[in-house]
Amino acid sequence: MNTGQERINEFVIREKRGRLGMRYEWTKKKLSDIVDFNPRETIKKGTIAKKIPMDVLRPFYRDIPYYVEACFSSGMKFRNGDTIMARITPCLENGKTAQVSILNDGEVGFGSTEYIVFRAKEEIADKDYLYYLVCSPEVRELAIKSMVGSSGRQRVQTDVVKNLEINVPPLVEQEKIGSLLKLFDDKIALNDRINKNLEQQAQTLFDNFYDSLSGQSCILSEIIDIRDGTHDSPKATEHGYPLVTSKHLLPFGVDTSSANIISKADYDKVNERSKVNTGDILISMIGTVGLISYVIDSPVEFAIKNVGLFKTSKHPSLDLYILYYLKNKSTTQHMEKCLAGSTQKYISLGELRKLPIVVPSPDELAAYNLVVRPIVSEIALLVQENRRLSNLRDTLLPKLMSGELDVSGLDI
Repeated sequence: MNTGQERINEFVIREKRGRLGMRYEWTKKKLSDIVDFNPRETIKKGTIAKKIPMDVLRPFYRDIPYYVEACFSSGMKFRNGDTIMARITPCLENGKTAQVSILNDGEVGFGSTEYIVFRAKEEIADKDYLYYLVCSPEVRELAIKSMVGSSGRQRVQTDVVKNLEINVPPLVEQEKIGSLLKLFDDKIALNDRINKNLEQQAQTLFDNFYDSLSGQSCILSEIIDIRDGTHDSPKATEHGYPLVTSKHLLPFGVDTSSANIISKADYDKVNERSKVNTGDILISMIGTVGLISYVIDSPVEFAIKNVGLFKTSKHPSLDLYILYYLKNKSTTQHMEKCLAGSTQKYISLGELRKLPIVVPSPDELAAYNLVVRPIVSEIALLVQENRRLSNLRDTLLPKLMSGELDVSGLDI
């Protein structure tokens, strides 16, 4: 049996050669003809159930990273296989759409009232095809255009989405389209699980290494340069550079796809002293304080807002030592004690600079890097592979959903 990657490769080759078979007959239908919108489900008030908060969803990412258990009082309800889409700005524009898969059989979960829940009608629509259809420009762009309300709180008009007319293939071809696109996200999810395991290994190695050190203690700013980005809000523009905030930080790199774009003048102003390079470390300073991102590569230039910058690119041998020091439990606990603010917690640049750290000897540091750097290099390769897979999936998605690419001849 072919692996998911082999099947992806086979499809790409056949697509380039134009050998995708004869097309099934597609039919124009309203989206409501194939979808149950916000299907009726029951959770008794006061029941503890699995909740998927809006901030859990990752931009343009199928799977839900985690859930919380909460007492149900209100919210949209769903089951495994349902697609949930943010209907409020800027969450929809940022790509917050996911397929529910964290529930048990027959279990009902809930989430924000700002979700629209899509459920494929049995024997009419395929759940995987439906997820990708909702992510496609055909549905997504119309949903964004239908938004009404005051600036900053605009919402999708659900009725407009229900009445959207689209060309729909028969169920057998829907299943092929859904299965094909699912290969990409399944491989991305597998790579993420591998990376999570590798991350845990690297953190355990650091924790054991750090506990054994007997070197000199100092504060962080004595061994590394620590800066911050802007605290202003540069005006968004159509062309320019992404402005990265804490919500765009990933464990390894940043997601600039949903970031605001600022002008070159504002970019130059912001980056006068905080230009980000490969090997640097970013940390959220406001809101989700302590969220860490290691810049394994920098495919685009970007500015940072409310984000601290550890310039390890000037001290490359310290990058992984500093990275896992910042993720160490004792360091995160120390940062929690330094938080200020009442309505929104933050940590100051001064407090980051004063973080206490033990400095390893050159030999100790070399021994540490010898073990940890291969692990992080493997993580980096999988992160880069996921980026390529995402780009290929996103290139194929509109072509498949519009019928430009035909999969009727594929055996998937």
